[in-house]
Amino acid sequence: MMRFLRWLRSQDTGVKAALIGLVGTLTAALITATVTLVIALNRPPGTTPGPSPTYSDTPSGTDTPAPGPTTTTPHTNPPEPSTTPPPTPTPAPSRTPTPTTSSESRPRWQGTLVLDGTAGVRGWFLDDVPPGRAPVGDLAVKGPSELYGAYALARWDDSGPPTRAQCAALLNTSLGQQTLDVQKGDRACVGTENMRVAYVEVTGVPDADHIDVAVTVWQRA
Repeated sequence: MMRFLRWLRSQDTGVKAALIGLVGTLTAALITATVTLVIALNRPPGTTPGPSPTYSDTPSGTDTPAPGPTTTTPHTNPPEPSTTPPPTPTPAPSRTPTPTTSSESRPRWQGTLVLDGTAGVRGWFLDDVPPGRAPVGDLAVKGPSELYGAYALARWDDSGPPTRAQCAALLNTSLGQQTLDVQKGDRACVGTENMRVAYVEVTGVPDADHIDVAVTVWQRA
């Protein structure tokens, strides 16, 4: 140490200043290192220095609530199979098909006619639709309360009106020109010139020369 001091005295002023500055810098660095070491030794274990937190004056979101208790669904045994047999399905009611009407039973024309024995045309052509006036035609009045059929005429004696088939069967057994004495309520089957079948019912006999009839003419077979 004495040698260093003698050597320092023998140096000029610039060298002395440089050495003094170097010594000061080393001394400051040594002091700083010593303080840092002391702080590190006194810090609690597991603590890591970090940046200071910053706080905003506006909320950035909503708090997430803590999860509540978990609800557990109790265990239930599966239902036992039923021993009751399933109900027997009720069959849908069957529908009876509606019979279709053939062309033979479908009326060609229906209406009322007046047979006038005082006129030059005493009858009607029943093949026309509607029937046309005729001197005699298929159906006419011949005498007092007397029907006349130029081609076929037969009385229907049953209580209800006939069908086409019934009238056709009756006319096939009673062909020819015929006359019938009639009164209100009497019925008859008529054959036309063109082989059609008709049915007439006397609805009134106003006098000996007039007969009112309701007529049905069926389609030709």
